[in-house]
Amino acid sequence: MSNMQKTAQRVAEFLSKHPKVACVRYPGSECFAQKALAHRQMVSPDGKFAPGSMLYFVLKGSNSKQSQAERLVDYLAEHAYSITLAVSLGQIKTLIEHPFSMTHSALPDEQKRAFGMHPEGIRISLGLEDWHDIIRDLEIALEKV
Repeated sequence: MSNMQKTAQRVAEFLSKHPKVACVRYPGSECFAQKALAHRQMVSPDGKFAPGSMLYFVLKGSNSKQSQAERLVDYLAEHAYSITLAVSLGQIKTLIEHPFSMTHSALPDEQKRAFGMHPEGIRISLGLEDWHDIIRDLEIALEKV
């Protein structure tokens, strides 16, 4: 878990600096809106801050029928070396999904937005792959969308 959290931190930093990314939500980030709450609640058995290995990021808007996020996830599903498309989030493999069209697709759009979901939002659960490989997969996919 410690390695997965370090990878999540590196991926969050990479994404937060990318020009196609509007925002990144990761409890381990310095700019996380609920940082104080995360530090109180997300603690390992030895008392250290443990922000987990899942993050959510939002791509900048799209003018096409299919969202940028859907195109990015589709590209990764087909071409990624280290990232797998899946709605299950939490195992040793890095998994990615588009909640707006996948796990929460049955909900009305207004309700998804009320829950804080964005049509350009992507959820990624970091696994044990090398962080360089994960970032490279994301880098290439972001170039393609």
